[in-house]
Amino acid sequence: MNLTLLKAVIRARRTGLLHLKPADRPLRLDCLMSDCVKCCRNLGSPVVTAAEACNIDAAFLDKRGDSVFIKSQNCACCLLKEGLCSIYARRPRGCAEYPWYNIDGRLYYDAGCPGIRDDRDERPDVAQIQPFENFFPNMPAAPLWVIRKICLAK
Repeated sequence: MNLTLLKAVIRARRTGLLHLKPADRPLRLDCLMSDCVKCCRNLGSPVVTAAEACNIDAAFLDKRGDSVFIKSQNCACCLLKEGLCSIYARRPRGCAEYPWYNIDGRLYYDAGCPGIRDDRDERPDVAQIQPFENFFPNMPAAPLWVIRKICLAK
């Protein structure tokens, strides 16, 4: 799965996503939903916790070792139907938190997200955002370091 996740990160970067920058100024998300869905089409398979998996049809889940992911086709989430998330109210935490990331206790945002606005401050509390490493379960330190470097590169 490590190679699959690394390929998904590289593909997302090529589409303009995962350009993570410190959220050190007032920002907010104005999700464009069906007018965009760039994240759902390009970010690969989100990680699902055991509790989240109980609320998602098993046909949409991919278990790899002790990790569970939403299935995807060419990095597009299989739950995307007619431009919208078919389980929006029950979507995984990583999906709900996007475009915000917690890297070493500091809040970052995906500068490639077309819904980011800087007209008022609605940044989430970094303590409420799961650590970046949670998106890459069981990833050894060296490949995770490479992924962080890729995502934080200018």
